[in-house]
Amino acid sequence: MRSVIQGNPSYELSIDITNTTHGHTLKFISFVTTARHPEPQVQYQALLSRGELSTMRDAINQALED
Repeated sequence: MRSVIQGNPSYELSIDITNTTHGHTLKFISFVTTARHPEPQVQYQALLSRGELSTMRDAINQALED
């Protein structure tokens, strides 16, 4: 599942979460359309367990409630 988090005509930040046999792969991907060679760049990648992904979701939900 890939979703755009933030974007404007010259920049896009997206998140990609996929299920694997070992857990969930989380990637933050940037794309700068004005770059000399525009292509998606993985800025952060992690393999997370279901519990770790759930903890991340809880932290985001808590931040949205404050």
